[in-house]
Amino acid sequence: MEWLLLLFFLPFVLTMMFFNWLEEKLFNFRDREKLGEGEQLLLEKKYADAQTFFTEKLKYFPKSAKAYLLRSKANLMLQNYFSALYDIEQSISFDNTVGEAYIIKGKVLYQLKEYDKAFLEFDKADWYFRSENPETLRWRGMARYCIGQIDNAIIDFNRAVILGDEDSAFILKTKFEYLKNKY
Repeated sequence: MEWLLLLFFLPFVLTMMFFNWLEEKLFNFRDREKLGEGEQLLLEKKYADAQTFFTEKLKYFPKSAKAYLLRSKANLMLQNYFSALYDIEQSISFDNTVGEAYIIKGKVLYQLKEYDKAFLEFDKADWYFRSENPETLRWRGMARYCIGQIDNAIIDFNRAVILGDEDSAFILKTKFEYLKNKY
């Protein structure tokens, strides 16, 4: 009896799995083709236009991790921190393998003065980038400084300097005065 039931449902399950896989591939292919204009708006620093563009695209591609990520960038630059946080969490829920998403989420949390959570996000981003991204190391160092891990922050800033980050070098030269004044 169990075999008969299994033989009846197995083709159905396999068909559903195939169509889900096919839908995901088609959405990813279409996303790459259609988001270039919005990325150009971000490069030109037209953040409000970019936000509108990605909002429109998300109506057609509601599962697009990249569209949520890019709209999150636009919201971050417009200082819409809670909208940026929502968007980046949506992006991560659809694709949690993008290190840049964790950097953006960390920046948003940092701006909201949630330094402990920001540090964790920068740490995740550093894991994805294998300690080869100076921006991640700088931001993680800044978060560490804010939660009182001064020695570890200096290590992160020094690693970022080795990778060519001039902002980290400036922070180290001014003995954190830049961070004290800015944040």
